[in-house]
Amino acid sequence: MRTSRYALAALFAVIPLYGALAALDPATPPIPPLIPRSAAVAIAVLVVLALAAVVPAALRAGRRDALTFAFLAPGAATILAAITGFDPLTGIGLGVLVTAQGAGGLALARDADAATVRLCIRAFLWSALLASALALAMVVAHRPAALYAYDNGRAVGTFLNPNELAAYTLIALGVALPLAAGSRGRDRLAAAAAVVLVAALGATFSRWGALSAVCGVAAYALLARARVLLVAAAVVALAGLGVDALAGARHHNPRDTEARAVAWRTGLTTFERFPLLGVGPLAFPKTYDVLRPPDAPGARTAVAFDPHSLPIAFAADGGIVAIVTLIASFTIVLRRVLRDARRSAALTRALGFSLAAALLALLVDVGINTVSIFFALGLQVVPLALAAARTDALPGRAPADAR
Repeated sequence: MRTSRYALAALFAVIPLYGALAALDPATPPIPPLIPRSAAVAIAVLVVLALAAVVPAALRAGRRDALTFAFLAPGAATILAAITGFDPLTGIGLGVLVTAQGAGGLALARDADAATVRLCIRAFLWSALLASALALAMVVAHRPAALYAYDNGRAVGTFLNPNELAAYTLIALGVALPLAAGSRGRDRLAAAAAVVLVAALGATFSRWGALSAVCGVAAYALLARARVLLVAAAVVALAGLGVDALAGARHHNPRDTEARAVAWRTGLTTFERFPLLGVGPLAFPKTYDVLRPPDAPGARTAVAFDPHSLPIAFAADGGIVAIVTLIASFTIVLRRVLRDARRSAALTRALGFSLAAALLALLVDVGINTVSIFFALGLQVVPLALAAARTDALPGRAPADAR
């Protein structure tokens, strides 16, 4: 288990670097690169080796049950759509990656010991702290200048775009906040990470990301029966509207909204033409010019690369099979997290409710955004709640007879 322990920790640590892998895709929109191509290759090799190291643990964790289906079915659906799609090799590669990420989540949720769970949490928090601090430093320094200009002064860091960073902060806060609050100040890493993550979320000027965060807080308040948090969520929502009116609009190009609407229309048209298995994972650009509206931007613009809505992207790329599979998978995971959290003591229960609420916030966020790290967040990080409930890995646990 020791090899898979460090491999899982490495996978948690490198999530903020997945955006850098876009440098390896020649069809990616012309985003100014943050790191050289050679570094992106090294990151890709590290990810592949870590995923391969987790496979034995995943095989041991597999069962003929709903939880195994939830973690492995998204990858299988991706591969199935790729076989019949317009870019089979790329799609199958993505399917293998998604399957491996799901396998890592299954191994963590079902078989990881307490030491592995604690190591993954620390690796994730350190990574979140450093990645968010770097994103803020880049905004303050206006460096790299090309990237700062490309993103209209919004925080992005090592991620593919500001919306990816915003989505990452939603899940990362789901880990950091309960540990910071539940440890009565002892978990300084979680507290520091939470502060920097909130600042990074604000610096993305992601209006929908902020709304998703408010939805997450409201969901947690309902799960934990904390009325004060519901009031706080309403206050934050009103304050967010004011901040957006004063500062947020300056960091958004009005054409982005129009372009997003065009992308949605094209994605829905693609789904209508290929309803069962879609055009294949990552194959949306190959049919964009044929299926786009006459007034839509050309093939080298950002809207040509994905529908800018994850549900529509799944429908266009994987058809009905992908949509049904993903709904079933994340319903199973969410229900299991809530069930195990309700049976746990205070701190683990708070982590479970927090990650469930963060997952709901993420699902709201991807409604109008396409997030490439969606599977890493949903199938790898959220299972921390299941692993913590099973192993008693968190500090401050109550005795078993207190449950």
